[in-house]
Amino acid sequence: MQQEQKKQQSVSEMVEEVLQRQAHYLVERNGMALEEARVSVASTEAGRQLRELGEGEHQHEEARYWQAKLCFERATERVRQGRTT
Repeated sequence: MQQEQKKQQSVSEMVEEVLQRQAHYLVERNGMALEEARVSVASTEAGRQLRELGEGEHQHEEARYWQAKLCFERATERVRQGRTT
């Protein structure tokens, strides 16, 4: 059941999961309080970019489709620039 839910996960849900996982890592690694860890993760550049993604135009898309589309767009851009790796 959880695997099926992940397949249907939205971009905003994926972002929340990643931010939550990073916060839990800080709790385990540094002994931070969970709320402090959440604030710390959210204040990094990567955290801000993830939050923007989760609140942006793709937030309601299924993450698996968004990721596939992103990979395709990046590959297309590399081909346009003459890079194949």
